[in-house]
Amino acid sequence: MLAADDRAVREIEDALVIAERAGNDMAPAFARMALGVALVHRYTAAERDRGQTLLAEVSDVFARDAHNLGDRPLVDVYVAREMARRDAHDEAIQLMRASTERLVREGQLLAWGVAATGVLAQTLLDRGADGDVAEAEAAIERLAVAPADEGLVIRDIWLLRLRALLARAHGDAAAYTEFRNRYRDMAKTLGFEGHIAWAEAMS
Repeated sequence: MLAADDRAVREIEDALVIAERAGNDMAPAFARMALGVALVHRYTAAERDRGQTLLAEVSDVFARDAHNLGDRPLVDVYVAREMARRDAHDEAIQLMRASTERLVREGQLLAWGVAATGVLAQTLLDRGADGDVAEAEAAIERLAVAPADEGLVIRDIWLLRLRALLARAHGDAAAYTEFRNRYRDMAKTLGFEGHIAWAEAMS
């Protein structure tokens, strides 16, 4: 929803300093999680490397302390996304798949599972090995048919993005253009800065 711009990163960095002074072991972990997610959405390799390191540390803290284990799968999905960017696609997709399945089992498909499904599906489409497009399509469809109240815009906007990417993988230029334009228009209507940037990049 929000862009991981310089101001956002500075504010999270400030929050991390405050959390580290608070004497609460979990507060720094939450701040590092926020900072890590922001950094892996940045543009330089150094920032993304730092984000991956922070998220790996947070995952270890959650596992060690058996705390906020429901948040750990999303953290691991973004760790895996950075692994995929370094060409470790097989290991990354295995971790993404396991983490997303855990979110589904725990009833979080329409919470953290939305972004996790998006990352998994896009990584599968990027790899493009045998069965990857079909697996991505199945993951997208599972998200689309999950029962929810009307107006779940977080899911709706991710689905438009994913359907555009799926159409491109199928070589369907007309469907790609349609979904991409609908995605861009919805992002602008909602003022979702991050999605606006992604939609413009797709253009």
